[in-house]
Amino acid sequence: MKHWMAVLAIGLVACASEPKVEKPVRLQTAESAMRAGNKAFAGERYRDAAMSWQDAFDAYRSIDDWAGQGEARLGLAQAFDRQGEAAAARNVLLGLPEQILFPQPLRARAAYQLALLAARDDATGAAERLQQARTLCAAPCALAPQLDNLAARLALPTAPAQAEALARGVLDGMPGAPAVERAHAARLIAEARLLANDAPTARDVLLQAIALDKEQGNSTFLGDDFALLIKVARALDDAALRAEAEARFASLCAAVRVAACKAP
Repeated sequence: MKHWMAVLAIGLVACASEPKVEKPVRLQTAESAMRAGNKAFAGERYRDAAMSWQDAFDAYRSIDDWAGQGEARLGLAQAFDRQGEAAAARNVLLGLPEQILFPQPLRARAAYQLALLAARDDATGAAERLQQARTLCAAPCALAPQLDNLAARLALPTAPAQAEALARGVLDGMPGAPAVERAHAARLIAEARLLANDAPTARDVLLQAIALDKEQGNSTFLGDDFALLIKVARALDDAALRAEAEARFASLCAAVRVAACKAP
């Protein structure tokens, strides 16, 4: 018995002392750069995020990792966009939705990001990219809240009732949607209600969006919220609400220059 116990002990020691298998150096480099990019982006250090994701992109390409390089390109495009470099963001993403070597969910996300970029100045192009994203996003589509919110955004100028219905589908019908998308839906409903001359409802639903964006600590969307709240206060002729909205907007813009700070 003692003999077998000794043999077992020796075997266990041998197993425990086997060398740990290390990941390839370039893969470690890529993954480290991705983590650095994620951390920088979360901290709103977009230039640092772009540099890290560029490093990750190059490292993943060097080992023929298409899923990794696709993720890096998506991040890089977001970082460029947050720095106001929309053209650079588009260039990073072009061709990605069509390239079958990338995983299909990643291609759908790229098409969605291209649709978001196009929505600012090319509604037709945005609608085409949106349809591409829907086609690529297999059911059950993980991007459904994002895609419906974008569809609502595109419909808002000409069909506010349709836009409101789409946004309510996200806010009320998708309880599992990300908080940022539920806040976006609430803001879209507020805009639709304001266009319908229903400022009281616009105010109430916009306050929901503000509460959600505050929970997320999202400066970019809080800027959008406060800019819209100023418009709602004007429509209500509510001097107290307008003063509060303007104070919150000015305080935010003094701390960080998000897109909404360019004009109330």
